[in-house]
Amino acid sequence: MLLILIILFVILLVAGVPLAFTFCAASFGSAIFSGDINPILLIQKLFNSMDSFTYMAIPLFLLAGNIMNQTGITKRLVEFADSLVGQFYGGLAQTTALSGMLMAGISGSANADATAIGALLLPPLREAGYDDGFRVSLVSACAVLGPIIPPSILMIVYSGVSTISVGKLFMAGIIPGITLGLSYMVYSYFYAKKHDIKRTKFSGWKNVGKCFLSSLGGLIMPIIIIGGILLGVVTATEAGILAVIYGVIYGFITKLLDFKKLKKSIEEALVATVGSILVICFATLIGYIFTQANVPILIMNSLEAISTNKYVILVIISLLLVIMGLFIDANAIILMMVPVFAPLICSLGLDPVYFAMIILLSVATGGLTPPVGLVLYIVASIESVNISKVVKKIWVFVGLMVLMVILVIFIPQLVTWIPSAIG
Repeated sequence: MLLILIILFVILLVAGVPLAFTFCAASFGSAIFSGDINPILLIQKLFNSMDSFTYMAIPLFLLAGNIMNQTGITKRLVEFADSLVGQFYGGLAQTTALSGMLMAGISGSANADATAIGALLLPPLREAGYDDGFRVSLVSACAVLGPIIPPSILMIVYSGVSTISVGKLFMAGIIPGITLGLSYMVYSYFYAKKHDIKRTKFSGWKNVGKCFLSSLGGLIMPIIIIGGILLGVVTATEAGILAVIYGVIYGFITKLLDFKKLKKSIEEALVATVGSILVICFATLIGYIFTQANVPILIMNSLEAISTNKYVILVIISLLLVIMGLFIDANAIILMMVPVFAPLICSLGLDPVYFAMIILLSVATGGLTPPVGLVLYIVASIESVNISKVVKKIWVFVGLMVLMVILVIFIPQLVTWIPSAIG
C-alpha cells in the first residue's frame, strides 16, 4: 500500500496535478489498488478532518489581514519602519525586514504578506539600487516571517493536528521570528555597505511619532489577538472573530474601508481559505495511511539505528523536513508528518512545544526554496523577475533560517522561555 501511495504521489506531482488533488488521488488510489484500507474509512476521515473548531480561525485571520490591507495599513507600517531605520546603510532593505515583522503580527500568512510587502516595496528597492535577486529574496524571506511570528496560520494547523494549544505555539514563535527579522536587517546593512547603496537622512523623532500614530491602528490588532489568547478570554478562533470586528470598525471609522473593499476582502479570503482547507483535508488522508502502514515505527527504528542522541535525531528530522519543503506545501507536510513523529516526542522525552517549533521553522524554510518555493514565485511574479536571478541570492536567507533551526535545536529556551514564563 505504501509503495503504491508513493509511486502515485510522485507521478501526479511530476505531472503538475495540483497538490490537494495529488493527495486525494494518491490516497484513494493506494487504498483501492492495495485493498488494505476500505475507501469508506478515508471518506469518514476526510469529513472528520473538516470538523475542526480550530481550523475555523484560518479564514478569520485571512479576512482580518485582507481588511487591514484594504485600509492601506501596510503602507503606514512601512512608513513607520522607514522612519526608524531608513537612515542607516541598507535603510530601505532594513525597512522591508521591519515591515515584514510588523505585517506578520496581522495576517499570519506568508502568501498574503508576500503580495502586500512585495507590491509596496519592490519598486522603491529597485530605484534605490538593489538588484533583482536581492530585493525579491529579501521580500520573500520577510514574508516567511508570517508563519513564525504570531498570529500564524501554520501554527493553527499544527494545533489542529496535535494537542498543543495555539496560545503556547504563538508565544514560542516570538523570539525566533524577531531574531530572524533582525538577522535580515544586519545582512541588509552589510550588503548595502558593500555595494555602496546610498542612505537617506533621518527625518527626526517628531516624524517617527507621527508615523507611529498613523500606524497605531494596525499595531493594535496583534495586541488584541495575542493578548486575548494569553489572558484566557478567547480561543484562537474567537480571537480571529475579534480581529475581523476590529478591522471592520477601524476601517469604517477612519473611512479607509467601504463596502466594495469589504466585499473584495471577503472574496479573497474565501479563495485563499478553500485552497488551504483542500490541502489540509486531503493531506490528512496521507498522514492516516502513513499511520496505518506503521511508518512512525519504521522511522523511529531507523533513527534509533543511526543514533540515540536526541540532538542528532532532531537535526536529521529537520533536514528531512527542509528537503520535503523543496517540493511540498508546509501545511501538507505538517499534516502528513506530525502524526508520524508523535511517538518520537514521547520516546525522547521532548517538550511538545519545543519539538513543534523545530518542525514549524523547518517547513517554513520550504517557502523560500526552489523548485516549489511558492512565496518566492509570488514575489518574483509581481514585477516579472526571472526566477534564475533570485536563486543565486536566496540561499543566504535560507541559510539564516537553517541557522535559526539549529540554534533552536541546541538552545530550547529560545522557544520555551516565553510560554513557560507566562504559563
